[in-house]
This record gives sequence, structure tokens and C-alpha cells, in this order.
Amino acid sequence: MVITEQPSVTRPERAEYLDLPDPMLPQPYRVQQIRKETPDTFTLELEPTNGAALMPFLPGQFNMLYVFGVGEVPISISGDPARSRRLVHTTRAVGLVTSALRQLKRDDVLGVRGPFGNSWPVQEAQGKDVIIVAGGLGLAPVRPALYSVLSQRDRYNRVLLLYGTRTPNDLVFRREIENGVPALIWKYT
Repeated sequence: MVITEQPSVTRPERAEYLDLPDPMLPQPYRVQQIRKETPDTFTLELEPTNGAALMPFLPGQFNMLYVFGVGEVPISISGDPARSRRLVHTTRAVGLVTSALRQLKRDDVLGVRGPFGNSWPVQEAQGKDVIIVAGGLGLAPVRPALYSVLSQRDRYNRVLLLYGTRTPNDLVFRREIENGVPALIWKYT
């Protein structure tokens, strides 16, 4: 059988079958809060400028943060996946783009693409002990997994966070650590 003409296929527009923005196109987000975690590490809380809902994300995913006129950098999402009001990223100022991110002020706008990447297999650990090990800024990318486990604490056995830093001044999320979480065994050095 020989086909002499291509069948006519009508492809729906993206908005017709998916009510979310294209993750490959930067979306404008406004800085709502900046928290200094350590002398060179900070947390940005962002909201979409158009008031739209955040793109859903899973523990372990990251976004590309774009500082207009400077560049783009991949940064892990460090917020709670169940709280869809603000997008949270924690990073260290070590290069051109992350240094520019640190200079942002409340109400400044930056571009956000994503989320990208695979997620932590949090659900697979249900009914088991969970041990999360992190050092320094490495706590930021596993923090969403920790939030997910703690939000369904009754589905897991013991939950232990082993967290170390070079010095006590290098602790990120200090307020959370010092206030403690009753459902979590904290061990930090």
C-alpha cells in the first residue's frame, strides 16, 4: 500500500490539554522574601507575578533561575511540596548568577523554568525507617523529602536526620533545627 498524501492531524494547542505553563519557558516570579542562612547562603521565596498557581513539584526536583541580563543557573527547590503558595530555593553565592541572586531585593522579578529532574522515592519508604544524611548546604535539596515524610509521619517508622556542617555558623535552616520538630530525631554536628 502506498500513501500519497499525509493524513490531516489537528494538534490541540497546549493550553487545551494542559493548564500549566510550558516548563521550558521562563515564567516571571517576584521575590517575596530573602533570608540569610549563613554569610554566603540565602533562601529566596518567590511567587508568580501573575498570581497563578505554582507549578507542582516533587521532592528532589530543581528549577532554572534566570536573572535578567546576567544568566541562568539550576537550583534545587528547598520548600515544602504541599505548600503551593511560594516557591523556595536555597543557594550559596559562588558565581556570577548566584551572586546576582543574592543581590535581589523584595519585589524584584526573575525568570523561573521547570521543575526538572527526578524525584526522591519518598512513597517507597512507607512502613520503613527513614534516614536522611546531609552536609552543609546539601540539606536544601533533601528538605522537600523531609517535609513530605513528616507531613505523613504515621506512614513511616523512625525518621532520622543526620546533618553536619564545618562549623556551627554553617547551619542552614537554623530556626527549624533549633526549634526542632517533635516527629523527627535530629542529630547534627
